[in-house]
Amino acid sequence: MIVIEDAYKTFESGARKVDAVRGVSLTIQDGEIFGVIGYSGAGKSTLIRLINLLERPTSGRIFVNGQELTALAPKELRQARRKIGMIFQHFNLMPSRTVLDNVTLPLIHEKVSRKDARAKAMHLLELVGIADKAKAYPRQLSGGQQQRVAIARALIGDPEVLLCDEATSALDPRTTRSILALLKDLNARLGLTIVLITHQMQVVKDICTDLAVMSHGKVVDDGSILDVFDHPSNELTREFIYTSGNMNKGITLVQEHPLFSKERESGSVYLLFSVGSGAEETLMADIRERFGVRGNIMFGNVDVIHGTPVGMILVSLDGPAEAVSKALAYFPTVGVSATPLADLHVNEVEENDNE
Repeated sequence: MIVIEDAYKTFESGARKVDAVRGVSLTIQDGEIFGVIGYSGAGKSTLIRLINLLERPTSGRIFVNGQELTALAPKELRQARRKIGMIFQHFNLMPSRTVLDNVTLPLIHEKVSRKDARAKAMHLLELVGIADKAKAYPRQLSGGQQQRVAIARALIGDPEVLLCDEATSALDPRTTRSILALLKDLNARLGLTIVLITHQMQVVKDICTDLAVMSHGKVVDDGSILDVFDHPSNELTREFIYTSGNMNKGITLVQEHPLFSKERESGSVYLLFSVGSGAEETLMADIRERFGVRGNIMFGNVDVIHGTPVGMILVSLDGPAEAVSKALAYFPTVGVSATPLADLHVNEVEENDNE
């Protein structure tokens, strides 16, 4: 288990102070794949470096597997870090070493024979699907292959926790999916606790069981991914949710394109959102029969997250004002929320805090 208690991290440069992490408290259970999402500058990278004390918190405490890392002496901390692997956005491989030698590198000062180290490294390269590249050099590999090498290297010390710092940000979508599938497989096979930071909700949705949303150094939302989707408590969280199903594009189109000026002016456009009901297709027929309201679907997306349907549809509701009001009051009774178009915000937030 990872426990972060009231962590702060302040960077100082001359007279300037930047609070990169501000009062963050989180608990990450053993075996979870925990996502931390936020825009650039939200404090994500700083937070993940607090977990293994690559950055020491200005105040607060960090516990990993019951051990308070912030209270350890340097020698004890080095020992504790052996159970925490880490991979990075740009792989951080040694260009002058072969793939095999890169993977064995963390064992160079350990009491492990060269033969045993290389045998273990080959096993891990097989596990991540790149054993045939053992004699190659990083420059001869694709980005996805380099990240697989980095994952194997991170696993060489038999860690219980794997920290992933924007591990897929430098990869194309197809390669991203393959790396996420690999991480999910390793989580299941090895029981790894994985903490993954990203600025893409699609990544979180594909792999994570739980997540935290960060903004300006603070956690503004956290919980299981389905709970956060179902009950977002922050506008930034809603914005990320819209991007996960490309709803942001549909919302922007309807908000700005002249083709939809009539619907905008009438105030009849709503985003309908549901988790678990799967009722979007029948809902339009339902409100027409019950209230005489015609629902015209303008844009929609239905996803399945951990086996649960998550639906978002942008609709124009046509009918007498009283009937539309009754339809809007009916939606929550069937697990559907309705948000007026005017209340939807999808513009990306630029944050300038230090990561």
